Amino acid sequence: MSKNIFKIILLFILLFCLSNSAFFVYAAAISTKKIENTTIDLTYADMEARFADNVFITKDDEFKVMVEKDLELEDLLAQYKKKGLKIGLALGGGSARGLAHVGVILALEAYNIPIDIIAGTSIGSVIGGLYASGATIEQLEEVALSIKKSKTLFLIDPVFPHSGLISGDRIEKMLNQFALKDKTFDDLKIPFAAVATEIENGAEVIINQGKLIDAVRASISIPGIFTPVKYQDYYLVDGGIVNPVPVDVVQMMGADIIIAVNLAKISPYTSILMIDKETGHLKEVENLEDLRINIGENPKFKDTKDTEEITPLVDEEKGFFKQTIEQVKSKFEGPNLIEIINQSTDIMGAKITDQSLEGADVVIVPFGMKEINLFDFDEAEMLIKGGIMAGLINIPEIKRVMKEKLRKKWILW
Repeated sequence: MSKNIFKIILLFILLFCLSNSAFFVYAAAISTKKIENTTIDLTYADMEARFADNVFITKDDEFKVMVEKDLELEDLLAQYKKKGLKIGLALGGGSARGLAHVGVILALEAYNIPIDIIAGTSIGSVIGGLYASGATIEQLEEVALSIKKSKTLFLIDPVFPHSGLISGDRIEKMLNQFALKDKTFDDLKIPFAAVATEIENGAEVIINQGKLIDAVRASISIPGIFTPVKYQDYYLVDGGIVNPVPVDVVQMMGADIIIAVNLAKISPYTSILMIDKETGHLKEVENLEDLRINIGENPKFKDTKDTEEITPLVDEEKGFFKQTIEQVKSKFEGPNLIEIINQSTDIMGAKITDQSLEGADVVIVPFGMKEINLFDFDEAEMLIKGGIMAGLINIPEIKRVMKEKLRKKWILW
């Protein structure tokens, strides 16, 4: 009897944590959002103004993208088709932020840029798997917009914490309703692979055969939140642990041009904190001179050839570190369970995202990533729009890369 009471108390604590978490965060409307892109020094509002005549939402909640005809791009695409060159899409993980993938795909479709190969991690496997199975962009929008606050709560099926807080059965049922039911990799219209992580040995698992729903369910299993998925003799969790943006997988599948969509919220750089000798408090090491003072070396020691190139790099990140520290401190004023998992996932992912992006020809960072947490699914409209705008602004870069690849092919041939 006492064990049952203990379980009920734990379940109540869990539900309390969830009810105070990002599941219930609802930010301002799209038109009032001002969010900086991590790679382009423009705010979300700036981009909305720039693309006001190109991107809009109909009364039926459908996104429409109006673009001018690009004859040069059409010619490039014709040459690619003639030579059998393939364009691959690597969709990164990021939970709710992954709804921006829908917008990126919509932007590519607006310019008739074909997607010949797809690989996805976590939420990227959901959007990528649906699209590869033949789901239209309208159906993808329907999936994204249907996950509102109330429906997100419905998708939570708590279990007694053993290997995860949520079983994921309801999410699996929802995905089955949206075109994944009974689909296998052999049924796909576009070659696709999902990335997961084997939890016991940390191996990257590339799934490209069997049931599609099993692959997607494994790829989205955020450790500590969703229970792992048993796949054959292995237990699989979120692929973002080992490969946040599966560029190398798309390359392995035969893509000639790789477009990567990076949903990272935090810069891969980290600061160094040490106990200050004078105050006894943790203090950020702003440059190598501070580091030498803290470790007891001569403060008059000058840079050597080995260190003189490092000092400016440390100094350059000074402003970013201070800003990041303040953001993290504000997040953790009385943190709850989901916030801790949320921020920990972002930090761990940022460490390896840069490495996973190596080999990408074009990296698209949707606008709006910085203020979106893992479970802000009710921000679907803003996320899709942020993806559309980021996709549109990268069209010139895609054209440049296409020309360069064609030129190299001509030289080789």
